[in-house]
Amino acid sequence: MAVKLYDIFDIAKEHGIGILAGEKGLQNNVRWFRVMENTDIIEYMEKEMLLFTTGAAIKDEKGLIELVKKQHQKNSSGTVLHIGMNIKQVPEELITYCNQHDYPLFSVPWENNLPLIMKDLSVFFLEYERMDRALEQALQNAISLPEKEEGYLPVFAEHGYSKDATYCTVLVDLHRSCDKVECNQVEQIKKRIKMILMAMGTNSFATEGDQSFIVLFSKYSMDVINEGASRIKKALDAIGCDYLIGIGNNVEGITKISESYLQAMWCVKASSQKGIKNCIINFEDIGIYKLLSLISDQKSLKEFYEETIGALDEYDRQKDARFKEVLKLYIYNNRSEKKVAELMYLHRNTINYKLSKIEKILNCDLSQVDVFVKIYLAFCIENILT
Repeated sequence: MAVKLYDIFDIAKEHGIGILAGEKGLQNNVRWFRVMENTDIIEYMEKEMLLFTTGAAIKDEKGLIELVKKQHQKNSSGTVLHIGMNIKQVPEELITYCNQHDYPLFSVPWENNLPLIMKDLSVFFLEYERMDRALEQALQNAISLPEKEEGYLPVFAEHGYSKDATYCTVLVDLHRSCDKVECNQVEQIKKRIKMILMAMGTNSFATEGDQSFIVLFSKYSMDVINEGASRIKKALDAIGCDYLIGIGNNVEGITKISESYLQAMWCVKASSQKGIKNCIINFEDIGIYKLLSLISDQKSLKEFYEETIGALDEYDRQKDARFKEVLKLYIYNNRSEKKVAELMYLHRNTINYKLSKIEKILNCDLSQVDVFVKIYLAFCIENILT
């Protein structure tokens, strides 16, 4: 979550800071604050800074107007003018400019202690960051221990997230689809995701995992959520790393966040095992995996796999064969011996021989539809168990 100008307005008012112009820009994000008296270092200044100006280096009104304009053009959050000693009054031209561009312009009386204002702002920002981390931990708790509501409900409530609202989890996975992502790329991705979420409003945030990001949306429609995921996809394409984006269902109630997360994870698992990458997958579109996700008994799934094609694993280990690979290609290519032969660079007769051996090992008839379905299901189970 990002600090907005309106978030710090209560502190500002306590110190006599009032808004002169650009009130529509109070939704601007604020990363930090600093004093800036001239334009010498403005080229090196970070974006989204709240700037304080005492006018110590300003010679006239023209210089003040030019300074504030350049601060605005460098994407600052707003400017606070320390009125009294060096700045006697604020030019109407400057107020008009700030109103036209929705750039917040504030004033504070000279007698008000600037260092004390900055001290209180520092405390606020650090506390906000602490609460941000608390919210991220609450999300982890909601996912891993949904039954222990005391581990996340109070924190979510403190941040304005209602217990009965809708929630949707989006998993941005960078680990399954590529080698380890470079640290600088992860930082770029983190910043881009934050910027996208900020632009969408205040009802979403992201937390970083192991080569992944979990994004939580609240009180958004699926159309808006999919649009947000598309923006994240576009950003990842620009950065140039491989990824998968899984989208769970939009669930009712904060206690079902874990359900939405598991659905998003199923999307990523199912797609990565198929060799799919660089795309968005919705839970509603994962076919047979959607049905498998309803089976919570992992032991039963493993037993089904072992009973169906487990014998091939044992045979391949003992004989150093590749029969399971042959069978998987055969099933995934609609039982086409010709296609398997092309993919494995083998003669078609060799593939037919291997398939005949596989039928004997598994004691089945691969031409039967029910056998095909059973084996396909076993390979799907293998995908989610690995």
